[in-house]
Amino acid sequence: MSGLRAINLDLLKSKVVLIITGSVILLLIIWWFAWMTPESNKLATVNSQIAADQTTVSQLNAELTSLKAERKLVLKELPFLKKVTTAIPPTEDPPGIVDSLNTLANQTGCNLSSVTPADSPTPSGTPGLSNISVTFALSGTHSDVFSFLNRFYKMKRLMTIDSVSLAPTSTAANILAAGDGQPYSMALTATAYTTYVAPTGTT
Repeated sequence: MSGLRAINLDLLKSKVVLIITGSVILLLIIWWFAWMTPESNKLATVNSQIAADQTTVSQLNAELTSLKAERKLVLKELPFLKKVTTAIPPTEDPPGIVDSLNTLANQTGCNLSSVTPADSPTPSGTPGLSNISVTFALSGTHSDVFSFLNRFYKMKRLMTIDSVSLAPTSTAANILAAGDGQPYSMALTATAYTTYVAPTGTT
């Protein structure tokens, strides 16, 4: 009788152990599918986003390096760019043309009697560049007018000479006069330049 009770007790213990074990396994399965799998998916998504962010950061660093190199180049070339912008301005600026010629005339002792810039620029044949025709006249001694010519291409505003007409203003011309002081008059046609391009009419 006691042996039978012992067997029944062992069976009961075995059932309890099996039930507990099964419950634990069931809880583990529920935990895995209810929490672990979604969290794993979230972790995979986060890792994927981190990788994408790292790629973006690498691209931005490469762009930053390139921009820094360009900045150094711009700073190096800035004085030249300013000089070019002054020589070939983005506007027609007829008053600037007159002022440049008048300044040079004063510096060389000449008298600038007239300056006529064209009313509008004309195409130069070079994309982004236009021509402005300029006619002007001046007078001064032989040495002064030639000093004007010699310093013409040193002006801040770029102009090129197309034609020169030189004549003495005295009936007794003598370029060998003492001090090279023979009076002369000079008429010139020149071309100034601008990056301004006049819009073309549409039909």
